Amino acid sequence: MILNLDSLKNSITALEKSINVYNKYNQNDNEDLILTIKSGIIQNFEVAFEQSLKFIQRWLNENVSPNITSGITKKELFRLAAKHSLIDDVEKWVKFKDAGNLTSHIYSSEVSKEVINEALDFLHYSKYLLKHLEDNNE
Repeated sequence: MILNLDSLKNSITALEKSINVYNKYNQNDNEDLILTIKSGIIQNFEVAFEQSLKFIQRWLNENVSPNITSGITKKELFRLAAKHSLIDDVEKWVKFKDAGNLTSHIYSSEVSKEVINEALDFLHYSKYLLKHLEDNNE
């Protein structure tokens, strides 16, 4: 079954656009503007990460074994994805998962910085996943 990757592509594109805006304006003195841009990055990171998880699961269930992802932890999911060359760094994906879990608890600038930093890194890793999903989309 060929996976329609459009929603994953769109979520990665949205993350990339918000990061580009952040990079353009992050030295701006307007705190409200910067907070709004950071909020956009965090929201787009959440969506892109969730889409990535769904597509990892779908690909593994379709191409390895039906329901292979049923009942496994995220870390086990990442290990399976790495074993099948969808991702290349299990521990980094665990950090992304942890950052995603923090997004509902962003009350301090330190937590916000941590999530933003992971979101900035995630762009590269999500593009890697997308390329490997495209290359192996049967």
